Amino acid sequence: MQIPQNNHPLIMGIVNLTPDSFYSYSQNDTSKTFDELEYQYADIIDFGCESSRPGAKPVSENVELLRLTDFLDKDLHFDKILSIDTYKPKVARLALDNGFNMINDITSGGDDDIMLHLAAEYDCPIILMHMKGIPATMQDNPFYDDIIRDITYFFEKKLKIAENLGIKRKNIILDPGIGFGKRAEDNNMILNNLETLKQFNCPILIGLSRKSFLSVNGDGPESRLPATLGATVLAIQKGVDILRVHDIDETYKLKTILQRISNLKSYNPALLYK
Repeated sequence: MQIPQNNHPLIMGIVNLTPDSFYSYSQNDTSKTFDELEYQYADIIDFGCESSRPGAKPVSENVELLRLTDFLDKDLHFDKILSIDTYKPKVARLALDNGFNMINDITSGGDDDIMLHLAAEYDCPIILMHMKGIPATMQDNPFYDDIIRDITYFFEKKLKIAENLGIKRKNIILDPGIGFGKRAEDNNMILNNLETLKQFNCPILIGLSRKSFLSVNGDGPESRLPATLGATVLAIQKGVDILRVHDIDETYKLKTILQRISNLKSYNPALLYK
């Protein structure tokens, strides 16, 4: 997967095959009719069959497999990179055997690293995310002495495991896990120091879309698009490579304008006097 350079991040569009996403507009079930035009500006489409919102209870492997199977039975053909958002190896294997191209694992392979073995077997990209706790309890008073040091140490360990399994560095994407076991101040610190993750020479993904740390005056996810786009500008300036978003068209327009402006030559007043 080729990652663009300098204000050209890929857009990953979110598809929740679940009834309980934190953002009501993205709550879907497998009976939804998919219009590929909704995803025309997405480079990657990320399908999830279990909600990982704060407080979410896990679903069984069978439920997740059934939701994915119902979707696959539609026999849709997306001309995109397809990502499966799961931490269950059987679900990931089913997806990879049916046209999916990459794994998005919020547990970074889990304690047993089975998902990393799977990524090595299929020679496919895998997103490794930093999370403290599990979705059901991760926002129960999370605390860090140094959030950046914690994330850096976590990725150092995971990258060593991946390297020992023979996973190519270009196939590893790092996600600092905004909102996954973090306070608002932790999320702010991550966003302000996103460039520190560039030391690993891996693409960096960030998921900001409509999350609670972007709330203004207590507003809900439905009202957080302006705040999301503002934070997205900062993420792009910090060198993010992939943006995981609900609002594909709006993010595409934002990215397009930033590219248009940044591609202009710098003003040189001396040229006026030549």
